[in-house]
Amino acid sequence: MADLITVDKEKCNGCHLCISVCPIKSCIDGSSEKVLVVDRLCIGCGRCIPACTQGARSYSDDTEQFFSDLAAGEEIVAIVAPAAATVFNDLQRLNGYLKQAGVKAVFDVSFGAELTVKSYLDHAKKNKPPLIVAQPCAAIVTYCEIYRPELLKWLAPAHSPMLHTAVMIKKFFPKYSKCKIAAISPCAAKKREFDETGLVQYNVTMLRLSERMAAARERLSAYPPVNYDGPQAERAVLFSSPGGLRDTIAREAPDAIPLVRKIEGTDVVYKYLNELPDMLKENVAPFIVDCLNCEAGCNGGPGTGNHDEPVDRLEAKISKRAKLHIQHNKRSLFGGALKRAIKKYWRDGIYTRTYRNLGKLAEHLKKPTEAELQAVFKTMKKTKPEDIRNCSACGYGRCHLMAEMIFHGLNRKENCFYYLMEKSAEDEKIRSQAIDMANRLVFQIEKSKETLLSMQDKVSGYIRRTSNQGELIDRSSESMSGLINQIQAVCISAGQKRQVIDMLAELSDQAKRDMQALLIAFGGVESTTQEIAGIADVIDDVATSTNLLAMNAAIEAAHAGASGRGFAVVAGEIRSLAVTTSDNANNISANIKSIVKQINASVDLLNKADGVMSRMIDGVSNVEASFSEIIQSHSVMTDSTKELTHDLQSMNESSETLRGSSKDIIETLETIGRLIASLDDVADDSKSKTSALLD
Repeated sequence: MADLITVDKEKCNGCHLCISVCPIKSCIDGSSEKVLVVDRLCIGCGRCIPACTQGARSYSDDTEQFFSDLAAGEEIVAIVAPAAATVFNDLQRLNGYLKQAGVKAVFDVSFGAELTVKSYLDHAKKNKPPLIVAQPCAAIVTYCEIYRPELLKWLAPAHSPMLHTAVMIKKFFPKYSKCKIAAISPCAAKKREFDETGLVQYNVTMLRLSERMAAARERLSAYPPVNYDGPQAERAVLFSSPGGLRDTIAREAPDAIPLVRKIEGTDVVYKYLNELPDMLKENVAPFIVDCLNCEAGCNGGPGTGNHDEPVDRLEAKISKRAKLHIQHNKRSLFGGALKRAIKKYWRDGIYTRTYRNLGKLAEHLKKPTEAELQAVFKTMKKTKPEDIRNCSACGYGRCHLMAEMIFHGLNRKENCFYYLMEKSAEDEKIRSQAIDMANRLVFQIEKSKETLLSMQDKVSGYIRRTSNQGELIDRSSESMSGLINQIQAVCISAGQKRQVIDMLAELSDQAKRDMQALLIAFGGVESTTQEIAGIADVIDDVATSTNLLAMNAAIEAAHAGASGRGFAVVAGEIRSLAVTTSDNANNISANIKSIVKQINASVDLLNKADGVMSRMIDGVSNVEASFSEIIQSHSVMTDSTKELTHDLQSMNESSETLRGSSKDIIETLETIGRLIASLDDVADDSKSKTSALLD
């Protein structure tokens, strides 16, 4: 669907006057500061355009595209609605202007209206419907398609006068059958009709056309008068006025006039259409409803610019033209020119119109439940029956309709006058509370000033103390650092001594092992010397025995005489040897005894030395154990010094932090000082503003 109404957000002031004049309400979005159009729900009635005093609303048409295509050589035929007589003083010269602009032919839509009446009466005769709703008004057709699809079966199944004219051109004027068609139209909503049927390509509104001519300083008087192409109408030139359909039907079927309801104007026509199905059920509905959206009919359409013109003045122009056409037809042979023309250009079935059911576009606008409405009313501060004021300030006329629009997201509670009053009362209450709070604030400021002054003195003392504490921490840190260094040096030295102790323990163990081996060796020597002593005794015994033998041999030799002299010599030598051996054996025995005595003495000394060595080794072990404990203590002390070092670092950091904090506190004190200096100004300002609130 084509977008019809445009909004200039810069000009819109959110006054909601457009909502108050809109017959649909739900096609306008007032949920923000700017009031916008919901294009798919807008029927294009155009009521909001003249109502907007800010000039924020307008409509779109094809005037510029029409002239652009003409200049480009596009072949176009124009059809002119009968309402043109209320905008242009001379329709024949308007035809001359259009043809000089490049239009190939100009046809009068009034004759299309004559064909329309014929289509209506033919439908009534053939189909005998209980109700016919006239459909020359595109806004009403769109309304039925979107909001009242149940009325579509009663809409006249025939084209509007403009589309009758367009079909006639295509069917009966082959010279122009390939041409595009431009409608000189009084209505923005016609754009929807043209797009839906595809029979007309340009909706050129009379207002934009006249504005273009004025901007170019073109006057109709400068153009030659040119008659319409095609057949001429009679009283159907009244079709643009309220009751024009009824007046035209009166010529053809005067008995049907009591069955025709003439109704127009957005304030009544849509309400009437809503009630029509019930009236039909009650058998009180008319046979034909001649209905138009605008109060002045198409003569006052948004595309004419006639919204401020008196209705009588507009209809006088149309009536004057109708009188001329009626007289002209009467002067024809028995008044048969019109009948012959209708017979020539009307054919059964070629002017049939069908409609679209667009009810889905409005399905989301279901009526909220009572609980949902009450929830909305609660947000609007309407909780009691007397809160429903129906003041119309919101533009909807009724609080329930406003609540429905809020429910559908098309408005907001801030646009409700009652809500604003209640909120204003709450704001007044808050203002009173603010005044009380301001007075208390002044009092608290005074107290705060005193507190801050006291705090400043206390903090200044604290800064002095913390500064001294920082210096003490620095000195303690230096002393502690020296102590830690000494402890660490002792721990290092103890570690080195531990190595010496460990070596001494190993040497002691080795000496003890060597002493034990020496004692064992000396034991072996003592045993050997004892054996040697035994051998010496044996040798002595042998020497003694040898000496006795030698003596015996000497005796025997003496007995032998000379023959035994040699034996005596041998015996003497043996005796000498025995004596020598005995002496040597004695010496050996004496030496061995001396050696054994010395060995025994050495063994005693070694045993004593072994005892001393054992005690010394035990002492070394004790020293090692003690030194191990010392080393362990030093290790613990080393770990403690590491923790102490970490704590010392933390202390230094704390000292630095303390200095930084002191600096920050000093800056804060300066800020407090400035704050104290400004408190008097704040107090004075609060007093003055409180006085202003009271005023």
